[in-house]
Amino acid sequence: MTTKEGERLSPEELFEFRAGRCPDCGCVEVRPGPRGGLSQNIYCAALVCGSRFNEMGPFGVERISDKSPGVKREHWGQA
Repeated sequence: MTTKEGERLSPEELFEFRAGRCPDCGCVEVRPGPRGGLSQNIYCAALVCGSRFNEMGPFGVERISDKSPGVKREHWGQA
């Protein structure tokens, strides 16, 4: 578990996310991951970050993981 796992994004973080930027590192390359129902998982493509988010449409955005120290970086779809 990371330090912010499961937390909703703050208003400032949500603004960055909705603008297409990672709220943790500012990277403008965010990529879609698995989806189902109203949820779409999205991750930051920066290898130094790799934060993951669960966008739930009108219900907001929650963190799946963040760039906490010591967190193993794996990206969906990569071996």
